[in-house]
Amino acid sequence: MLRDQLCQIGFTESEAMVYLALLRLGPQPASIIAKRTSINRSIAYSVLDTLASKGVVSSYLKSGVLTFVASDPNALVGYVDRKCKAFDYHRAQLLSMIPRFRAIIESDEHKKPVVSYYDGVEGAKAVLYDALNSTEFLGYLCMHKWIGLGLADFLLEYKNFRISNRKIPLRAIVFDTPEVRKFFDENYEKDCDFTKILYVKDERHLDLFEKEFAIYDGKIATLSLDNGAEYGIIIENQAVYEMQKRIFDMAWYYFEGL
Repeated sequence: MLRDQLCQIGFTESEAMVYLALLRLGPQPASIIAKRTSINRSIAYSVLDTLASKGVVSSYLKSGVLTFVASDPNALVGYVDRKCKAFDYHRAQLLSMIPRFRAIIESDEHKKPVVSYYDGVEGAKAVLYDALNSTEFLGYLCMHKWIGLGLADFLLEYKNFRISNRKIPLRAIVFDTPEVRKFFDENYEKDCDFTKILYVKDERHLDLFEKEFAIYDGKIATLSLDNGAEYGIIIENQAVYEMQKRIFDMAWYYFEGL
């Protein structure tokens, strides 16, 4: 019990054994402490030196022999107090340096893309949740596939919670079908500042909507909605995000001019 308590405040097993032995035996040379604790004599000297640096053991010469004595147990409290003050100092230093640590993490030179994979229909939903829980959402949406999977109700439920209530700016390029038109006409305000839908009729561009692609908050996401092969992937990287956002803007202007 006492040994465990000493270990909890920073003593090693050997330090705890030697300190408790000194309390029981009183002043002793290192040879006796080593014998009573079954510790190698040279190691015992090292342990005693460490305990002395902690302020819980002192030494003196007795008949020419270096003798060690355990300090009063109150010295343990002093040791803990000194550790607390040291930790408080280092804590304050770390708090002041956190921006410098974060600058290392956020440096484009060192930061690699973070890629997350989500499997199945539920995985695709999880990716869409993440995208719609953003400050701005741009995307090539496979609305015809969502409707084909019978997931229009899911889209409406989440749209009503996120888009309307939080007013997230949404710009989406979708393939034009009667079902997709009907979905947006019935559920989204026309000419809304926060929601802009661009319809693409030319079937030559249908392959653009084979996968859903979202761009938001330093991330890009790809969703596959092919029956039996549904999945979602999120890539988090500021440089990739900026590049894809510029490409999306160019695509928007191109389709807007058709």
